[in-house]
Amino acid sequence: MLNTLLKVSSLITPQGEWDLQLLNELFPPCDVIRICSFPPAVELDDKLVWAYTRDGNYSVKSGNWLLTQEHEVVDSVEESTKRINAVKEKVWAFHTAPKIKMFFWRVLSGAIAVSECLRRHGINTNPLCQVCKVEEETISHVLFGCQLAQQVWSVSGLPIPANGFSSSTVENVEYCFMIMGKSEVSLQSRQAIPWLLWEIWKARNGLVFAQRVSDPHILWVLAKDEMLEWCQHQERIVSTDDTDGRRVVGLDTRWCKPTVGKLKCNVHSSWINDYSFCGGAWIVRNHLGDVLYHARDAFLPRVNRIASELSCIQWSLCSLLEMRVLSCEVWMDCHGAWEAISNPLAWPKYRSQTSKIWQVVRVMREVSFHLSSPKANVLAKEIACSVTRDGRLTSYLALGGPTWLQDRIERDKRMSF
Repeated sequence: MLNTLLKVSSLITPQGEWDLQLLNELFPPCDVIRICSFPPAVELDDKLVWAYTRDGNYSVKSGNWLLTQEHEVVDSVEESTKRINAVKEKVWAFHTAPKIKMFFWRVLSGAIAVSECLRRHGINTNPLCQVCKVEEETISHVLFGCQLAQQVWSVSGLPIPANGFSSSTVENVEYCFMIMGKSEVSLQSRQAIPWLLWEIWKARNGLVFAQRVSDPHILWVLAKDEMLEWCQHQERIVSTDDTDGRRVVGLDTRWCKPTVGKLKCNVHSSWINDYSFCGGAWIVRNHLGDVLYHARDAFLPRVNRIASELSCIQWSLCSLLEMRVLSCEVWMDCHGAWEAISNPLAWPKYRSQTSKIWQVVRVMREVSFHLSSPKANVLAKEIACSVTRDGRLTSYLALGGPTWLQDRIERDKRMSF
């Protein structure tokens, strides 16, 4: 029988670690992995953490997602609501500016200031469209059915439904998504569709509030120009995709030597999923590019890549401290782990891990944390992946670098600066 008076403190050993035997008796294996991913930190005060975001802070998007999931579980969501939520999810996959994504989300949520929405919230206003003065002003009418919108759609040359646009905003947005996926439509025109709707909305506001009349041809040109400018700006950013799904901006793709007298420790954790062993590795090099030490180890499953990386970093620092290496630069290619260490207050979900990391750092002399591109961190990655890829679960610490990576080590020495 389960003891309902059992406290969390009863699950922690005198050494300050989780009691694995007790956890396995009380919880299913999947929950044990989640619990063990975040080591106990009894020295910290209790704090509320939101479980549905990467950093542990609440966001409107995650709250909306959770409500959607809960409704789906109890099967109490109307089909129309499910349809809208499915379309909303596609919005966040747009390759477009955040303001355009937010605009689409508000359109689908019925949260832009047209007469229909205002009257629904108790504001007494003229129900007719303030542009054409003919039909009721709904979101669908403003963006697709009004005279101004029809003129812009006409000059764009984009395909229009055979029977015209619907009175349903969701149906019309779904049609836009369909057009954006048609290869027979030019790529530039397809990519400009979100911007086209944004320009129609701005033109409507300009006419209503400033009596500024916009030419439909100019609106279409503006939509394409702004889209191209935004895309070109994104392309100009020298970027590399980080392994935890985040974008890392402006990072060197080559390993760089530390300054004279400094040591550089590259760290990597190989994480596959939340029920497989993780692999960890670190490799220390001096200002000449010579490898002083490297190590490899296997860890119990962790709930995600960030938790795995933080465990690996803590292990690396403890290993260096035991070897009396008190000063070094620590480089990692996991953006989330780097942010959690650099700004622990903004990442409360991982504060038990970051707290233990900073406890070790305070004992050492000088440690700094840096974000590396995956390509510049490839040696540590290769060693860590040998655990998950080849099943090498035996841990070790060695002088110098691994013999099977000597060619890459020498290449880093020659190409670094």
